[in-house]
Amino acid sequence: MLTAEQKRLYEENGFVVIEPVFDDSELNALRQAADDLLEHSGPIHPDNLRLQIEPDLLDGEQIVRKIEPIIDVVPALEDLVTDKRMTEPVEDLFGEEVVLFEDKLNYKPPRIGSAYPLHQDYAYWQAHTDRLITVGLLLDDATAENGCLRFVAGSHTSGLLPRENDHHRIITFDVDPTLAVDGPGQAGGLVLFSCYTAHHSYLNRTATGRRVILYTYNPVSDGDTYPDYKGAQGRDCREWLATYEQTR
Repeated sequence: MLTAEQKRLYEENGFVVIEPVFDDSELNALRQAADDLLEHSGPIHPDNLRLQIEPDLLDGEQIVRKIEPIIDVVPALEDLVTDKRMTEPVEDLFGEEVVLFEDKLNYKPPRIGSAYPLHQDYAYWQAHTDRLITVGLLLDDATAENGCLRFVAGSHTSGLLPRENDHHRIITFDVDPTLAVDGPGQAGGLVLFSCYTAHHSYLNRTATGRRVILYTYNPVSDGDTYPDYKGAQGRDCREWLATYEQTR
């Protein structure tokens, strides 16, 4: 459960960082799950619907930035969806049970994990509800040096902000990116943030990667759209992979 201070910080700032709630043994298992996910999500190919890829800044080789969806690939990641350590903080904020809206795993490879521009998640989703909170489980320490998430405190109170057409980036004269603050955290800890909280990240300048599992939840009273939305996306990914394997 969230403390009164953690609730206050979330309501005031639109995000809150929580100390580690997963121990080293659990983290090692989840890190292995992240490795298994990368191995079993198919080829690093522009047509692989499950992967978001980008060129390596050093040699131009394609690398994975994000995998989405993930819970249909590795059982441990599906089990994590209903883990009380993930759901209870969100239920405390909404005052009711929650269901999964979106699931993904972000990678920031060492020395090459790219920066990501200032944005609001709801600008991408335009979903059936805007009561959406993302829980990020840090598989590695998140620091300023390795490109931790950075948040514009209080931006969640402004609703959907004006933005550029390119990737839904927020226009900088409406929200000054210099107002963003780092959201560092220890491996095994959580970071919670609203779908309206403007956030971004810098490059990973370290020799080690940074991985974070991101599950977004909505109140059960707002409906469960995951089977139609992400379930269909997962099926599309599997169908593409099957076709790819047949044509190799």
